[in-house]
Amino acid sequence: MNRILMIGLTPGIEGGSQRHIYEISSRINCKVLTQRRSICKNKIEIPILSENGFLMNISFFISVFIYCFYLLLKPRKEFDVIHIHENLLYLAVPFLKFRYTVVVTVHGISGFNFYDNKFLWFFFSNSLKYANKIISVSVSDKDTLEKIFSNVEYVPNGVETNVYEKISVKKIENKITFVGRIHEQKGISFLLEAFSLIKNDFPSYRLEIIGKKEGKLYDKLKSNYDRKGIIWRGFILDRKALFSEIASSKILVFPSLWEALPWPALLEGLASGRPVIASDLNGMRKIFKDKKDIFLVPPSDSKALAEAIEKILRNNKLENSLGKNGKLTAKKYTWDFISLKVQKVYKSVI
Repeated sequence: MNRILMIGLTPGIEGGSQRHIYEISSRINCKVLTQRRSICKNKIEIPILSENGFLMNISFFISVFIYCFYLLLKPRKEFDVIHIHENLLYLAVPFLKFRYTVVVTVHGISGFNFYDNKFLWFFFSNSLKYANKIISVSVSDKDTLEKIFSNVEYVPNGVETNVYEKISVKKIENKITFVGRIHEQKGISFLLEAFSLIKNDFPSYRLEIIGKKEGKLYDKLKSNYDRKGIIWRGFILDRKALFSEIASSKILVFPSLWEALPWPALLEGLASGRPVIASDLNGMRKIFKDKKDIFLVPPSDSKALAEAIEKILRNNKLENSLGKNGKLTAKKYTWDFISLKVQKVYKSVI
């Protein structure tokens, strides 16, 4: 039996990469080096100073490095593969390679400071070259990484499809729903502006924002768009309750400015069988080639987003076909299938 150690922050902290680690580690025989109070079962817990922001990342980085040196100094080799998921921890790869086989999953580079900053990317890229295998969850990032590294493999994010089978939705509500972090990356300001453009024509509809209610951006947007019809729901930790909200929505909107493609929230939206509108980011057309399963609009274009919402609201046939085809597409990305692909990567390097 291969001995695998995954390293990364995991749920209870909100975030797509955290859910990614949890879902895969729940399906394969491995241990997870992660923070205290994680919902992962087979885990090694290490302390962090905060559950959000800079202090969280730095304290986790320090704790992991201490544990890595402990692994290097132990007389007995503990693991066959160490699988790293956090950006800062790329820097640990050259040290771990003295003794271990190392796999790194890159959860997204475009639009992130560590990649756009040439100084930081110099150090990170020189650390990544020591990895035995680099996994990219984004088809567009894979193309970028392959210009630098020869050992890149595309293994996308996954989705939990069977949860919708356990949910009974009595009716589709007059609501347009966003699920994600309240962060500039997610394009929420453009969605709020788009909703303002259509609100007069569709007065019975509301916009629901599902995401943690904190931070300067939230305060700013809440102040600017504190009006009837816009509901700030906050972060819904209960997954069944969250999927119930998704499945009862008229339309799901993901107006991100950059993402690793396809990102988990998008796949969860498609799996619901509800129509999905998303930003036409670089690489999206490689995934959704005929656009029969998703409605793509240019990122940061409030007017185009408003027109897309209005088009679906006025066309029941389009609404139903997008929902049906999106659900079929999501079945290609089940976590069981993605976990098998990760295990194949391990076998290729051991």
